[in-house]
Formats: sequence, C-alpha cells, structure tokens
Amino acid sequence: MRPVIKVSGIDQCVSFGDLVATNVSQAIEREADQGAKEIQKRERSLAPVKSGLLRKSIVNRKGKYGISRMVRAKAPHAPLQEYGTKRGVKGKHFAERARRELMPGIQEKIRDAVRNEVKR
Repeated sequence: MRPVIKVSGIDQCVSFGDLVATNVSQAIEREADQGAKEIQKRERSLAPVKSGLLRKSIVNRKGKYGISRMVRAKAPHAPLQEYGTKRGVKGKHFAERARRELMPGIQEKIRDAVRNEVKR
C-alpha cells in the first residue's frame, strides 16, 4: 500500500517538500551513522588479534559525497588479513562478514526512519 499525502495550495506544497527533504535527510544520516558504529564494533570483534593494531585501526568516518559513512581498517596489513595472500595466508574476511550480517538490518532501519518522517 502506498502512502497518500494530500496537500492543498502551492505554498503548503513547497513548505511540505522542504520539511520532508530536511527531516528525511537528517533521519537517514542519523541511521547511517548508527549503522556505521555497529559495523565498526562488529568488525573489531571479528578481526584477528596478534598485537591488537588491526582492531585499533578500524575506524568510521563521514564520506565525501552525499549522506555516506565509511568503515575501514587503516593498518597496513589489513588487506592481507581480509583477502589473504598468494603465499599461504588465508583471508579472514572479517569486514565482509560484518557487513553481510548487519547491512540488511541497517537498510531496514533507514527505510523505517524515512517512512516515519514521511508519515508525519
């Protein structure tokens, strides 16, 4: 079922559009930030530990374009642990597993936040 929004008059229509655009973008940004923190926490728990440098290097930051967040491991050996090497180190795929586990739930939270803002 599609939501139906009734707006009468051009002034009311423009103000409603501005309100929805602002509130929706803030809701998406809030949920994306929370989701990035969840992914960061899960990646840290899945990352292999020898010295702890890899776990400490997992950070999240705001992306350059639009509403986006980036979670990544900054340690120089992070790609070797994630994907493995030709010389026998098997990939642990800790970042991939964290994203695979959490992304569907985060996407659903974002959809719910958008629905709630549009229904207001």
